[in-house]
Amino acid sequence: MASRLLVLLGALLFCQQAAADELLFNAGGGPQPHSDQSNRTYGVDYSFKKFEKSYRQHIHLGVSYTRVETDADNNRGFHAVSLYPQLNLYPRKQGWGQPYFFVRALGPSYISSNQLGDRHQDNHFAFQAQVGYAARINWQSREDLVVMVSWKHFSNANLFSDNDGIDMPFVVNVGLNF
Repeated sequence: MASRLLVLLGALLFCQQAAADELLFNAGGGPQPHSDQSNRTYGVDYSFKKFEKSYRQHIHLGVSYTRVETDADNNRGFHAVSLYPQLNLYPRKQGWGQPYFFVRALGPSYISSNQLGDRHQDNHFAFQAQVGYAARINWQSREDLVVMVSWKHFSNANLFSDNDGIDMPFVVNVGLNF
């Protein structure tokens, strides 16, 4: 199943390369709320489609690969492949670039293990959620550089009985806007 999802992810990346919007690398982690474990993550996000409702509101569609690990003694990690919608809300433009608030919600995800330390999901289906602040920074005469700081979360939104959320309280994304 995981290999099929990776093939699908590769096909999406290849087919959408001409319409690329952002390629971001991320890393982060922190203590898991309501648990003694600490989680860390790294991965890559690729936004392949952007819709501009107005100058102040953009919706991005993308795919992401995430590796999540924990310091617990068992069930130490999993891989996740997600599709995501992301809403960007922009205040006013600054001289150095464009700051914004973003939220990713209900990004359907395949997680390779339904346990991470003492956290349990009912099956391998989850949603990715992420919320934070970001900025497009002027570089080479355009807003090419993207820096994001956020909280990342995986859960099944109570669609199934076991739904211990899996959290990374501090994640930094850095990448390029094409």
